[in-house]
Amino acid sequence: MKNTNYIINGILVIAVIVLFILQFTSKKDTQTNDTVLYSDSISLHLPVSYVDADSLLANFNFYNRLMNDYELKLTKQNNQLNQRYQSYQKEVIEFQQKAQNNAFLSRERMEQENARLARKQREIEQTAAQMEQELALEQRIMQQQLMDTLSSAMKEFNNPQKYQIIFTKSGNTTILYADESYNITQEVIEFLNARYKTDKGE
Repeated sequence: MKNTNYIINGILVIAVIVLFILQFTSKKDTQTNDTVLYSDSISLHLPVSYVDADSLLANFNFYNRLMNDYELKLTKQNNQLNQRYQSYQKEVIEFQQKAQNNAFLSRERMEQENARLARKQREIEQTAAQMEQELALEQRIMQQQLMDTLSSAMKEFNNPQKYQIIFTKSGNTTILYADESYNITQEVIEFLNARYKTDKGE
């Protein structure tokens, strides 16, 4: 019962605040470039916007460069690992054929070769695990670089302050619905790419 009273009181307070804002904003003749939400004939300027994260990342040159570098390293490491594994597989097949044909000079020699192949397999597995750790670390560093860059760039973008809040949206997550007029993604992409180009000295 108390919770219901709190909720009703909260809604009433919000309604009073909205009416107060509407009363004062309706007296303003000037309009800014901020997004406008229409309620009847009264316009309410909300200093809020959002950026579509998927579009931003797809078109942000700095992020694309980071991803290209990461994918090149991933491809190079995978190729090296595949070459070692194929070489190992070839040796295993040769060992099996020699064992079937009794081609080893002695039982001891066959066991030595089997132990060598087992060591080689362990080394390949250890190398694969090490590569995976290195790539995971590189991913974390890359994500931190991206977040640092975006955080500092958005402060520049919003100076002088146009927005109180800039949300991020990916698909339907975080923001379930937003009017397209609040979408500043293209403006942000152009700003970020121009800033990145300047940082590179182009």
